[in-house]
Amino acid sequence: MLGGNAGPRIWVKLDRVLYKIRMGSDMKKYHVALSFAGEDRTYVDRVANYLLSEGVKVFYDKFEETKLWGKNLYTHLSDVYENKAIFTVIFISEHYKSKLWTNHELESAQARAFEESREYILPAFFDVSVKVPGILKTTGRIDLAKKTPEELAALIVKKLEESGVEISSRFAYAEEAKADVDFPRPKGAKVTELLDAMRTYTWPRQAPAVEAVLALKWSAVTKDQIFVLGRNIYQCAVGSERRAVAILENLRSELGQLPLDAATHLLNGMFFEVYFDKEGEFRGRKLKARFLDQLLKLQTVKKFAPSIDFIRKALQPYRIHLPILPAATPEIAEFVMTVKRSDPPIVKSLLLRGHELLTIDEEEEDFSRFLTV
Repeated sequence: MLGGNAGPRIWVKLDRVLYKIRMGSDMKKYHVALSFAGEDRTYVDRVANYLLSEGVKVFYDKFEETKLWGKNLYTHLSDVYENKAIFTVIFISEHYKSKLWTNHELESAQARAFEESREYILPAFFDVSVKVPGILKTTGRIDLAKKTPEELAALIVKKLEESGVEISSRFAYAEEAKADVDFPRPKGAKVTELLDAMRTYTWPRQAPAVEAVLALKWSAVTKDQIFVLGRNIYQCAVGSERRAVAILENLRSELGQLPLDAATHLLNGMFFEVYFDKEGEFRGRKLKARFLDQLLKLQTVKKFAPSIDFIRKALQPYRIHLPILPAATPEIAEFVMTVKRSDPPIVKSLLLRGHELLTIDEEEEDFSRFLTV
């Protein structure tokens, strides 16, 4: 029997249920659609890849090349921006304002927003002085001059979560995998045997184990296990085990033979091993960087962009300690060089973001390895 305030509480609960059904994945193909001018792609590309690494279903044209090929784009894009996403982020700039296609996307999004009783268009301004028809001054907005692509992407994720969207991060590894000294190794398990062999530091036992990793039935292992196996393959390579070294020296080819998800989790583990120790603590200047240059060669490989964003995100709290971070989109690096006037001239100092790249301490890692970007 209902009484007192029970009625209103039931209606609120019912309203939330209906809201979640409407927002569910069965109703919308994408969590978020991105609308932008081509001139602003460098920034947007980093946002899109970060979102993808977080498990967000994002409409971004570079991710849809084969699907868009041959379609009537006018009709298809109208459908996407009006019907297929939970939110649309509009990246507003002078370029955006003047493009025919971006105006078509905006009109489609505005048609949806007109029907909604909640926010749908999320405006983000490269230039806050630009005025776009339909985007009112009273609409909450983000000033991109004050946000990195990663910071904006994190806000989008938070917006989705606060709207009731459950996002399962593609790269949300367990703490026991990040601190692999704690990683469970049940007796008799195949992965345990492989890890035990790779951790013996004896090449005759390591080599067959490394080879066996690549022949695993990937559907039978978890992403945490693959991640930890990647860490240990990298460790074997640093210890000069030949098969592991061969994998790192031919990394793109070796990973190309594996299912993409398995290859990406292995790569994430390798990257993580460079920067973090067995207890999951940042290594500081004592990076395990022997094969870092091989990993960084994959920065320009589109299918591995989410992996680059994974390690970039993991390193954000330690950015002050690093001259440069891995990046799928090239960054401009400014050096400060001090040269002694002599014959020949002698370089006394080479600074990158306050980090001295010249060192005579052979025990410290040479940060010039980071410059292969």
